[in-house]
Amino acid sequence: MKNKLLTLVLIAASMFAYSCGESNSSSVEVEVEAIVGEWVSEGASNVAVGLQALTKTARIDADFEENGTYNVVSTDSAGAQVTFTGTYSLGEGEAGEIRTITLTQATPTSLTSAGIFQIQGNTMTYEVIQTEPNIGAEAPTVEGGFGSTLVGGSSNGTIWVQGFARQ
Repeated sequence: MKNKLLTLVLIAASMFAYSCGESNSSSVEVEVEAIVGEWVSEGASNVAVGLQALTKTARIDADFEENGTYNVVSTDSAGAQVTFTGTYSLGEGEAGEIRTITLTQATPTSLTSAGIFQIQGNTMTYEVIQTEPNIGAEAPTVEGGFGSTLVGGSSNGTIWVQGFARQ
C-alpha cells in the first residue's frame, strides 16, 4: 500500500512540476516584423537605378530573419553573385508606415548602411545607402521620404529606391 501511495505522490508531483514549467503553446502571440521573410527585387523597374549603373545589378534576393540577421544575394547582369550578411535593426513605426532600418554588414566587408523602408501588402519599397565608412552619402529619412538620399550634399531623386516582392 505504501508503494502505491508513494507512486501516486510521485506522479502527482511530476504532473505539478510539468504544469508549472514554461509552455510552448502560449495564447500570447508574438508580433513578427513585416520585413521578416524572403524578398526579391528584379528588373529595371524594381532594382535601384543607382545599383544598375554602379554594379550592373539585375536581381537582389533578400532574406530578413526574425532574429535580426539578413542574407542578401546580389546578381549582376552577367550572372555573377555576391552574398552580403549581417544584422539589421528597425526604427519604431506601425505597419504600412515608412520606417528606418540600419544594416550592419559583416561580409564580404564590414560596413554600415542606413535608410528607410515601407511595406504595403506583399510589396516593399526600400532605400538604403552606405554611411560607414563615410562615402559622402547621407541616408534617406522618414521625414524626407523616398528619394531623400543625399550624395555629396545633392539629391539624386529616386535612383537609390528599389521595389521588392515578398516570396
